Amino acid sequence: LSKITKTYFSPKSFNNKFGVPLSLLNLKQNKEFGVFEVGMDKKGEIDFLSKVIKPNLAIITNISYAHSKNFRNISGIANAKSEIINNVMNGGNIILNKDDKFYSFLRKKAIKKNLKVFSFSLKDKQSYANLIKIIKIRNKFKIYFKVGSRVEFYYSKSNSKNHIQNLLATLITISLFFNLKNISKNIFFDFKFPEGRGDISKLKFKDKLINFVDESYNSNPLSLKTALINFANIKLKNKSKHVLLGDMLELGENSPNYHRSMTKIINKLNIDKVHVYGKDIKKTYQGLTENKKGLVLTSIMQINDLINNTLSNKDYLMVKGSNSTGLYKQSQILKLNRSN
Repeated sequence: LSKITKTYFSPKSFNNKFGVPLSLLNLKQNKEFGVFEVGMDKKGEIDFLSKVIKPNLAIITNISYAHSKNFRNISGIANAKSEIINNVMNGGNIILNKDDKFYSFLRKKAIKKNLKVFSFSLKDKQSYANLIKIIKIRNKFKIYFKVGSRVEFYYSKSNSKNHIQNLLATLITISLFFNLKNISKNIFFDFKFPEGRGDISKLKFKDKLINFVDESYNSNPLSLKTALINFANIKLKNKSKHVLLGDMLELGENSPNYHRSMTKIINKLNIDKVHVYGKDIKKTYQGLTENKKGLVLTSIMQINDLINNTLSNKDYLMVKGSNSTGLYKQSQILKLNRSN
């Protein structure tokens, strides 16, 4: 939106009871749009924060097992996220992910509140917006979308699932206020992924370069699954793909089961070696096929040893774990000191 008109948006993850009011206070009257992130780790937080904002439009990207330690099950998380629906202005708009299993629940609640519902999907052609096809052209992707009755294409540097879902939600938002035919085909092309959310760097270690895929900004079952699939889909010739996984935190008493559930996914993917650092992530490691088992790190500083002694020149390494494991901080240090 900021490429189209005067827009203000939350700085970083200003999404809690302190960050949201600060963001609102910085919204100047000359801005046409204000975009705010609303987060939660327990029931009632989204209701409180969205009452403060009173949005004209809301987007719920997905329902997943993030911050689930304060909820009995995922239905509780869905109820908590749906609180935003109560506070969208009457007759306002809501954008929902039709591929999410709680779509029908959220849609019914939105209709009861007299909101206009716009759905997006990677596969459902009946949704308001959906992906049509992707064409690889050298170092970029030409991605075709249907939005309402229009078919448009836009260029992107990434074809990852979560990125395309975000583009669909964004395109619906833009289409509600502007004519898509007037929007630049390159509007998304220079989008820079936030640190630790899929950005790729070339790191120099002694006599070799490592392709470092940084997914280290937090981890939960859905984001880890998505990151692993995206990483596995990278096509390589004669180079290996390694992952270093840390614990997924704040998952409550079911944490061991969530970690075990990742094993089946990893065993099916085109990933060569899995290295782990943490307590519960060992549950994931235990069920891996023997040929995929890599190193079990006992110190975060062993990342350097892992790269120096185990990876070969131009291999790929993806790092993923919750922030409190220290993997995010260490990944940023690596990129700062060793970027080629």
